Formats: sequence, C-alpha cells, structure tokens
Amino acid sequence: RHHLVTPLALLRSWALSMCEGTLSARIPLPQAGEFGKLTFHINRLSDALDKLANDMDDMVNVQTQRLHEKNRSLEVLYEIAATINQSGDLEDLLKRSAEKLMEVIRAKAVSVRVHRGDGEMHLIAQIGFEPTYSSEPPGQDKFLSKIDAQLATHRPPEDIVIEDLSEGKMGMSVVTIPLRYQSENPGLINLFTPAPETARDAEVHKLLSSVGKHLGMAIEKARLDEESQNLSLMRERTALAHELHDSLAQTLASLRFQVKMLGETLERVETPSAKREMERIRNSVDEAHTEVRELIANFRAPIDERGLLPALKDMVERFRRDTDIATYFHADPEKLQLSAASEIQVMRIVREALSNVRKHSHARTVRILVRSDSQGNCRVIIEDDGVGLDLPVLREHPGEHIGISIMQERAKHLGAELRIESDAGEGTQVALTFSIVANGNAEETRAGVT
Repeated sequence: RHHLVTPLALLRSWALSMCEGTLSARIPLPQAGEFGKLTFHINRLSDALDKLANDMDDMVNVQTQRLHEKNRSLEVLYEIAATINQSGDLEDLLKRSAEKLMEVIRAKAVSVRVHRGDGEMHLIAQIGFEPTYSSEPPGQDKFLSKIDAQLATHRPPEDIVIEDLSEGKMGMSVVTIPLRYQSENPGLINLFTPAPETARDAEVHKLLSSVGKHLGMAIEKARLDEESQNLSLMRERTALAHELHDSLAQTLASLRFQVKMLGETLERVETPSAKREMERIRNSVDEAHTEVRELIANFRAPIDERGLLPALKDMVERFRRDTDIATYFHADPEKLQLSAASEIQVMRIVREALSNVRKHSHARTVRILVRSDSQGNCRVIIEDDGVGLDLPVLREHPGEHIGISIMQERAKHLGAELRIESDAGEGTQVALTFSIVANGNAEETRAGVT
C-alpha cells in the first residue's frame, strides 16, 4: 500500500486534475520508494505544461490585440477612402480625416496645411486650439498655436516625425505627417498629443503613413481636376471668341465701312439733320465694334496664372487707356485664392460695371477697390462720379437693362451679394461681396461658369 497503491492513487488524481484543466496540479514527492524519481519528472512535465499554457495565453492576447489594431486601422483607412470618394470638397475631406487621426493617437489638437501652387503652405483647418494669438487663449493653447505657426515655415519631412515639446506644461508632443504624392509633399498634418508612444507603435505608424499617401493623392487629384476644368473653360472661351470673330465682328466691320461710305456721300449734300443722324449711327457702330473686339480679346486671353488681382489690374489699365477716364485701382489683400470659375464671374461683373461707366455715366473719375476681412469675406467696389442711375426706373423696366440683370445672375452663381447704389448727379457705386473660402474650392459646377 505504501510503495504501490498510494502512489498510484496520487498519480490517478493528478491525471484527472490535468484532464480537467487544472495545470497547477502536482504530485507530492514520496519520502522513499521506487516512485520518487517518477514523481519528480512528472512534476517537471506539469511545470512545463503550465508555463506553455501561460505563454500561449499571452501570445493569443498579443495577437488578438494586434488583430484589433489592424481592424481599427482598416476601419480608419476605409472611412477615409470612402470620404475621398464621396466628398467633393477637399477642405472638408482633410478636416474629417484629421479628426479621425486625432482619435487614433488620442491627440488634443490638429492643424492641416496644403500647398496652393505659390510655394507656401496655406492653413486649411485647425481643431482643438485657438488659432488667433491676439485674444490671449489659455497657456497651453497659446503655446501650441505658436509651435504650429513655427512648423508651418518648415519644409515638410519625407516621413513621419515625432518631436517632444519640452516647453509644454503638460508633456505634449507633435506628430508631423507629410501628405505625399510620389516625390512631392502637397501638404502636411500636425497632431499634438500627450501620448506619443501610440504614434510610435509600428501598426499605427503604418496607418499614419498610409493615410498621408491617400490624402496626398486626393490633393493631387483635386489639383488635376482644377487644371482640367480650366483647360475646358479655355477651350470654350476660345471657341466663342472664334465665333464672335467669324460672325458678328466681320458683320460690324462691314457695316462700319458701309456707314463710312454713306457718310462721305451725305457730305456732298446739304442735309444737316441727316449728317447728325449719320454721326450718331457712326458712333454707335464704332462703340459696338470696340465692345466686340474687347470681348474677343478677353475670351482669347487665358485666365491669369497670377490670380484675380493682377487680372483686374490689367483690365483697369486697359479701361484707363481706352476711355481717358481717371481710373484708380487699390487692393488690400496681396493675393486672393479663388477657383478659376469664381475668378471669371468676378471679372465679368467688374467688366460689365466698367462698361456701364463708359456708356452711360459721363464720369470723370472711377475707383475700383478690393478689400478683405478676417472672416474670409471679400468686397469689390466700383464707383464713379458720373450722372448716376435712376434705380426706380431700373426696377420698373428690368428688361431694358440687360447688363445689370446679367451682373445679378453672375453674383447669384457666385453666391455673392450685389448692391447698386446711385443718386442722380451723385455717381454710382456697385459693391460685390462674396466669401473667399466658399469660392476657393475648385470643384464648382460648370453652370456657375456658363
């Protein structure tokens, strides 16, 4: 019993416990007997099984966590890819993507900047901290805002950069994600987080890098779409210029020649009233011919690559040269980032206003002013010191003033407000107010252009 039965009973009890999953079960070592060595080796086997099971649990937990992180990364990538396909607004896409990345690395603030083709990084979105420094925000917000402004002057890195902001009072770090397309850096995202170790994780690092490439491609796609739209506009404008040249311009040129011949014939006859009427007809035909030639020149001219302000300045210079009216142009902003479609609408409205000045105002002076404010609004003012307009008559007989109706339609397509103020003998002011942000988006409908 002591050397055989009891040891076998202990062995049976151990085996049953192991089968039930109690891997901590062990056999008490006997004081003596043949089963001493066997018990020792069985307990060593139990220790090995127990350790293997614990290691397996740890490995399963690690793999489960990795799968969870991969699933989360795939969810983020899917959401961003879906947003790229669904969103027609690049700024909205970048803002929503930045918010997703904030969740991934538990960031407190984020800023997004994009190249606009002028060699500078333009701020698209800021979330989580005060972007204006003059209002004295809380200490950390002010600190992050200053750091973000400094980062905007740096060249975008080629890979993700994580920097510790040692000056921060709450242990903040900045994660800079370049938005890459091939070898170019069309933009970057700066994420401010108190948990930089999350961004250093291999899987999260891959996710951030992949998102940067996706958004870089989205920015490049938006740029190519804008170029394609501009090219289509140029083709339409060139075709229209050819039509004007081949039809109306030729007809007017022929009519001018016929009027000239008729005038020479009337000079031989003493008919003062006929001569006055002939002079009036000649002036009207010359004015129509000048307007058509100006339209042809404007339609053939490409959209100024320098932007709206240089194009307006050139237009004003041509107006001053052609009319001998004292004309002044002043613009507060140095640049206006508008889409090609919006630039065309603004140019057409200003041109029509100047045409009305030339035809009807008898003005001695004209001023064209361009002003912008901190809320992203722009105001274009065309004012003269001429005879003014009878605004009640305009409202009663709108069909007789097609130019003003067209200006109002263009302002409507632009999403702008057009105000015309005038008093008899006091001149006229045309004021166009629109949002720079809303009209800076290149994904505008073609209806707004036509």
